[in-house]
Amino acid sequence: MQKLFFLVFASLLSITTFSQELITDIASRKTVSLNGKWQYIVDPYETGFRNYRWDERAESDNGAYWSSDVPENKTDRKEHGYNDKYTLDVPGDWNSQDQKFLYYEGTVWYKKSFDVNLPAANEKVFLYFGAVNYRADVYLNGKKLGMHLGGFTPFNFEIPTGLLKSKDNYLVVKVDNKRFKDEIPTLNTDWWNYGGITRDVNLVFVPQTFIRDYSLQLSKGSAIAKEKNVEGWVKLNATTSEPVTIELPELKLKKTFT
Repeated sequence: MQKLFFLVFASLLSITTFSQELITDIASRKTVSLNGKWQYIVDPYETGFRNYRWDERAESDNGAYWSSDVPENKTDRKEHGYNDKYTLDVPGDWNSQDQKFLYYEGTVWYKKSFDVNLPAANEKVFLYFGAVNYRADVYLNGKKLGMHLGGFTPFNFEIPTGLLKSKDNYLVVKVDNKRFKDEIPTLNTDWWNYGGITRDVNLVFVPQTFIRDYSLQLSKGSAIAKEKNVEGWVKLNATTSEPVTIELPELKLKKTFT
C-alpha cells in the first residue's frame, strides 16, 4: 500500500508540476478550433526528442522535431520534415486511421500550422486539449509549453505573451502511448492500448480575470426538504474581489454576489 501510494502521489506531482490548473466549461467560451488534419512523423527511437546521451534535446536544438522543418539558409541542417502526405485526423486515435498503426506503441509527432487573430490587450490565451493518450509534450513555435501525463483527462497551458503570431504558427505535440509498469495502462494490461490526440484541441481566449471553475447545485438534503436551498462556489484565476452574477431563468432568479 505504501508503494502504491507513493506511485500515485508521484504521478500526481508530475502532472501538477508540468500542466496548469484546468479551465472548465470550454464550450461556452471564446475558442478557435485546431481540429482537423495534422501532419505527423513516426519516431519509435525518439530521435527527435533525445540526444545521443538519451537526454531531452535543448529547446534551441534545430534538429529536434519540435523545431521548424524549414531551413533558414543553405547550411542549416534539417533531418526531419512534415508534409501533407502523412496526416492524421484530430481528434482521433491513430490505430484506426492506418493499418501500420493498429498495434503501434511509441512516439508520434503531430504538427498543426495555423493563422489566428491575435488576442486583445485585455485577453489571455490558453491552449486546451480534451485528451491525449498517454504522454503529451507540447511545443508552440519552437517553445515548450509543458507536458501532461494521463490519457483520459483534459489539460491546458497558458500561451506566453508575444509567442502567438497572426500568421504561420506551428504547434507540435509529441504523443507517446508506451506502457510502463507504474502507469495506466500498465505492462500486463488486458485492453487495447490506443494512442493519439483523441479529443478536441482549442485556443481559448479569456479576460485577464476570468472564471476558471464553478459549481452550483442543491444543497445536501434539499431534494426532500420543503424549503430547497441552492449552494455553490465560483473560482477565479486570481485572488481578487469581483461581482459575479448567477441566473436561473427557470426560477426567475438573478442575483449578484462578490
